Amino acid sequence: MPREIDSAVFPHLDADLDRVRDVLGPVRFEGRPELTALTDEGPDTSRRLVRPTLTLLSYYLLTGPAAPADDRVVRAAAAVELLHLGSLYHDDVIDHADQRRGRPSANTVWGSHMAVLGGDCVTSSGGRILIELGQREGLAGAIAGEQMCAGMVIEAADQYVASRSEQSYLDAIDGKTAALLSLACRVGAMQAGRSDEHEQTLAGFGRHFGLAYQLYDDILDLTSTADEMGKPVNADLPEGIYTLPVIRAAVRDRSLARLLRRAMTGEQAARARELVIDSGAVEEAQAMAEEFMDQAAGQLAAVAVDPRACHAMSTYARSILDRRTPRCVVSGPSTQLPLADSNLFSPQAMSWLKSWMVDTGLVASTAEADYHRWTGAFRFPAQAALTPADAAHEQTSVAIAVLIAAWDDLFEDSRLTDPEAVTALRRGAVAMLRQDPEKPLGPGALPTAWASLWPRLREGRTTRWRERFLDDLEEWFNACEREAHHRINRYIPATADYLPLRMSTSGFDIILAGLEVYQDRELPSKLRNHPVIRRIEEHVFWVTSMENDLAGFDRDEADHIPYNLVRAIRHETGCTRREAVEQVQRQIAEQRAQLDAVVRYLPALVRMIPGLPGQVKECVSVYENVTNVLEVHQSERYTQTSASAAPDLERLRREIYYYPAADPAPTAP
Repeated sequence: MPREIDSAVFPHLDADLDRVRDVLGPVRFEGRPELTALTDEGPDTSRRLVRPTLTLLSYYLLTGPAAPADDRVVRAAAAVELLHLGSLYHDDVIDHADQRRGRPSANTVWGSHMAVLGGDCVTSSGGRILIELGQREGLAGAIAGEQMCAGMVIEAADQYVASRSEQSYLDAIDGKTAALLSLACRVGAMQAGRSDEHEQTLAGFGRHFGLAYQLYDDILDLTSTADEMGKPVNADLPEGIYTLPVIRAAVRDRSLARLLRRAMTGEQAARARELVIDSGAVEEAQAMAEEFMDQAAGQLAAVAVDPRACHAMSTYARSILDRRTPRCVVSGPSTQLPLADSNLFSPQAMSWLKSWMVDTGLVASTAEADYHRWTGAFRFPAQAALTPADAAHEQTSVAIAVLIAAWDDLFEDSRLTDPEAVTALRRGAVAMLRQDPEKPLGPGALPTAWASLWPRLREGRTTRWRERFLDDLEEWFNACEREAHHRINRYIPATADYLPLRMSTSGFDIILAGLEVYQDRELPSKLRNHPVIRRIEEHVFWVTSMENDLAGFDRDEADHIPYNLVRAIRHETGCTRREAVEQVQRQIAEQRAQLDAVVRYLPALVRMIPGLPGQVKECVSVYENVTNVLEVHQSERYTQTSASAAPDLERLRREIYYYPAADPAPTAP
């Protein structure tokens, strides 16, 4: 029972709202159950069901509250809530909101594209239910939807318009908010079978209440905190959405009006908020909201029914105007962990690694085996320590990690300046990759190392995993070749091209495969291909790559490394180094916040994917730790930490240079 309603007046409301919740299940995507989570809020939602409550109360008001609601009323109430839910998906995308009621918003977790489509599905589900109830209900829903869209268009058209009129504001909120609350009351009254006059009267109550409701929402955006609201506050001003208090304050304060003519910084938005509050316009907006509530109460008084029920409904409406509900925003351990001198791999594995590097010829001596750009990259936050399946899997993982670092250095080496040599290196790497482990291409160190490692990597892996791993490596070699050519040609990509180019050379899929080997686990394809998982991978890539760009900027600039976002921003905009660095730092903060939100959502997602509930802990651990594994001391690869000698990269390249007339045909894995 909503705490604002007297159960003695509406004794069946609580049970009827439970019936509404039963109808509000997620949209089902035939044949794709793993996508159900897109429209499933889960059992712990804090939703108040304001609109379904109004639908039920409107019905009780006309029929008497002594009996439970008819099933048609329950379905009508659910339909209106679904229309509302669908609009929230769209609102959060438009507003760039990262949370809703203290939880990550759909666009934060799934991305804006999926969130919009999810909102469309939910809205369509609500519309379908109304049409099933009858032509009148379906028409009323369509009209309300049209009014909602019109209100949003009016609001969007007035963005950053400092001279926005009060009437324009009222027209916008009448559509985007009041129309749906009016529909909630109307469809409830429709199911009571009373006169059109009663329907119109209750719809009028919903409309005036809706105007007051949105006015209070806009007031709270200026006067509350994010913890109180469960969503970002003071969000309208920076977005150029000027509400009634702002409109009235701007008429009186020219300095405020000047701020409103353009996009604002966070500091300017905070200053504008202070000016609005100091002007007294907030109190005036509250007074207008009270006028609308008085008009709503007058509508109810015109309905000749039980005065107790009218009073209870009016009291309920007034009680929910102030929606500040202090709560703890969903939180969890940040993926940004304090760094400590720790090593991902055990001393035993590192000892084995150095012997393996000498035995295969990757290094010429034990001194080279301590080369900081290869073994230095294994220093991780102590909290990121993972447990290997066994010693053999740990050895295999550390070896492939070194081999990837070596391949990367072969292509990035600033002494590699011949384009033909770059292509020959890529051809040789691919030929080595596809070689028969029993018949290595030659006695070179890299073919020998790979020939010894590939049988260990493939042991216990499915054919699909083997094929994907080899294909990912070949794609990575192609990307490394492209980057080397760009380096030689002094090419700096546009910022719009940075993501696909940088991602292609990140080796993320190879690193993830290494973690699978380390823990002797193979992630199910239904998880790897899930859109939320792909989003996590993209966030991880962004955060780690941009932090790497900041740490290695000086070295990258000296070596003309092309895929550095700081360099790309400076090249494209002509800004100073400091400005470019600050821009990248802001992007890192934004991406990290979204990554934290999505990772916290991951356990709930895995539980909803058929066939995975028993693997929740294992699957989640891989993705929680891949972030930590990539959060290395980025500067370790750029700072000499020991007196170790550098391996002879040119020797390693010469051993696999391959100059055929055409690329070698791949062999079966």
